Amino acid sequence: KLNEVEKVLVRMKELAVQSGNGTYSDADRGSIQIEIEQLTDEINRIADQAQYNQMHMLSNKSASQNVRTAEELGMQPAKINTPSSLSGSQASWTLRVHVGANQDEAIAVNIYAANVANLFSGEGAQTAQSAPVQEGVQQEGAQQPAPATAPSQGGVNSPVNVT
Repeated sequence: KLNEVEKVLVRMKELAVQSGNGTYSDADRGSIQIEIEQLTDEINRIADQAQYNQMHMLSNKSASQNVRTAEELGMQPAKINTPSSLSGSQASWTLRVHVGANQDEAIAVNIYAANVANLFSGEGAQTAQSAPVQEGVQQEGAQQPAPATAPSQGGVNSPVNVT
């Protein structure tokens, strides 16, 4: 389709150059104008018929046929700091994103909040009071307790200072 449009545009340029060279009469330029209008109609016809996956690619026909609001499609606008559901201390959001050319081609992404309370409440995590204290280390002649860490069995490994 684009090759046809290119050929028509080349012909229109040739006609414009011929019309502007000063050797044609007003009647000849009128005939050139008629051919230009016919070529313009041909470009419009090609644009109206060029489709991919039932969408008009070179005209705005698809835009007027497929315009729907997010509410019509059952989608809600994202709201910051407003979780869609709360489960214990965990907030989660579901984000639906349109990914394809057709209606109903969307993916859902579940997003879960991550904060300190969530990180240390996993399996194997311990509070600072219940974490085992390792033997202290010698530093400039004074006994200093070493930082204790949560075990690495399924939980989050993060240093916990015990004093």
